[in-house]
Amino acid sequence: MEFIIKTAQENEICIHSPIRTRQNSNPIDYLNKVNDKPWGKEYLAYQNQYIGIWILHVNKNQETSLHCHFKKDTILMPICGTFKINLFQQFSILNIFESIYVPRNTFHGIHSYIDNGILMEIEIYTENISYTDKNDLLRIKDMYNRDKTSYEKSVVEREPFMDEIMLFNKRAEYNIDNNTNIKIISLNPNDVMSLDANKHILLEGAIFMNGNRLGPGSFIEPTHNMSILTNNISILSLSNINTSIYSKVIYSKEHLRDFTLKNKHTNIGLTSGCFDILHEGHITNLKMCKKTCTQLFVCLSSDVQIKRLKGSSRPVNNLIDRLKMLASFDFIDYIILYDEIDDETEIELDNIINILEPATWFKGGDYNKTQIMDKHPSIKDIVIIPLVNGKSTTNIINKIAPK
Repeated sequence: MEFIIKTAQENEICIHSPIRTRQNSNPIDYLNKVNDKPWGKEYLAYQNQYIGIWILHVNKNQETSLHCHFKKDTILMPICGTFKINLFQQFSILNIFESIYVPRNTFHGIHSYIDNGILMEIEIYTENISYTDKNDLLRIKDMYNRDKTSYEKSVVEREPFMDEIMLFNKRAEYNIDNNTNIKIISLNPNDVMSLDANKHILLEGAIFMNGNRLGPGSFIEPTHNMSILTNNISILSLSNINTSIYSKVIYSKEHLRDFTLKNKHTNIGLTSGCFDILHEGHITNLKMCKKTCTQLFVCLSSDVQIKRLKGSSRPVNNLIDRLKMLASFDFIDYIILYDEIDDETEIELDNIINILEPATWFKGGDYNKTQIMDKHPSIKDIVIIPLVNGKSTTNIINKIAPK
């Protein structure tokens, strides 16, 4: 899993140095409350004298302000979806369980590529504070034009709805969806090597690992060079069986633009399709595509588009199921989700082609190059992949439920 460490640049420090000595706010109890924000909502899930863990639900294409803190360091980690982490003069893209460490005085903001993206924000207290001070901030860029230094003016505080929040305690275990599980583990010295390969965050106590003493807020992993230094060790354990699958997903054109800026691939191959009931013909053709390119990208049609093209009974498998099946193959590198708005001109597909600029466009034998070039004139090279005789989703459906 990726772990990125950022440090404050000199020009960042120049911006906020005049107000960096502002006094602490009075302590506020944020537990068991939900704070609605213009970009979504957030709530405090755990707090001790060393760290606080906030859960942020961010709506698609919405983002927090670009801001910094003076008295706490921050670790950001998605637990559902993919996020763009805006920094002062650059950005990073984080998939599920990838992390970025943002020290105090460093500007950062959070942008979600999916609706209701969920991100964990771990505050590590410094500057002799032992509680969450949400007014410890300075905003320098905000799409909602909020006050630069006041948290309370930007939220609507309310009681949570039933099952709306997760509060981390020794009895807590949460399933965000069918794939993601979060739970608390208590350890004693004999349990050190019983940790599995999940993502683990130290909540209470101290651990010695690989020559370093680790305290609350640290990521830990099982190793023979680890020992428990204190009693009452408490660990937050996170697991997702589809972590590697979701790291292949590109959710939108905006995500694709950012992805291409951060990743300079060469010899890209691109194809598209419904891939409703996956069969031998699909797999054979995709393997043939991969043989002639370094990175194979697949544009995956939305459920709405398939229903429009194939009829009201389709798709048989919804988008998430089709996505998981495709992403499990190692010959597919990335999957681009898209929803075509004009099936004749394929304008959305053409936008994707122009953003990604693939070296090769692959299409099945039921198309010809002239038809393709009429819709996508910027394509550099077209390779027609022969169809596998007798293999199609329609044939499979007719065998199961003949007309």
